[in-house]
Amino acid sequence: MIRVERLADGSFQAVTEVVVGVEAREVRVPLGRSAREVDPGGLRNTPVVVLTAEALAPLVTTGSIRAGGADVGAVDIGSGPMGAGALHAARTSEVLLIVVRPEAACDALVTARALDGRPLPVVPFGDPAAAHRMLEGCWVDLDVAIPSVEAERDGLRTIAENLGLFTSHHVVEVDPRAGLEGRDPAGSTLDELTAAATGVLAGRIASGNRRWR
Repeated sequence: MIRVERLADGSFQAVTEVVVGVEAREVRVPLGRSAREVDPGGLRNTPVVVLTAEALAPLVTTGSIRAGGADVGAVDIGSGPMGAGALHAARTSEVLLIVVRPEAACDALVTARALDGRPLPVVPFGDPAAAHRMLEGCWVDLDVAIPSVEAERDGLRTIAENLGLFTSHHVVEVDPRAGLEGRDPAGSTLDELTAAATGVLAGRIASGNRRWR
């Protein structure tokens, strides 16, 4: 359950409790000066895809549409707090897409989880150091898509193990082809494959949400 508090400067913040394992933490998410009648259910399990390379966004969108027929909405965090942007975009979108700087990725993922969304990072497996920077300090549970490409499987699993993904998060192998816009997986980079796979997973979650609703 999310509640909204008004601060002394006239702005609002969403306050919620996030439970991971046996630990519960209070999280406060800035909403700016407009609470926009925040739904106490927040994002209601809406998949929130967070990536650090804008060029990969079309692959996420294509995967979400082809795998789940999902409406994809980009969250503009340049015009206000991410929390307000996500809650507003979720009114008309079944999948949210957020492009952030690498150093802001962890905060975006935590915010998505705090607002009762499903955070899905597009992990840059092609650069393990960048992948580590993206996830460092991210204490909430994430849904992480790994592209199921036979030629990359062993290498990907090694990287994922080194990042601690199998012990801290929900890792899913996903066929990325639906998001590749007809391209041969063999001709795609590892980051492109991951973006496409993450979009497919987001579309599947969105489709499941639609059935429940």
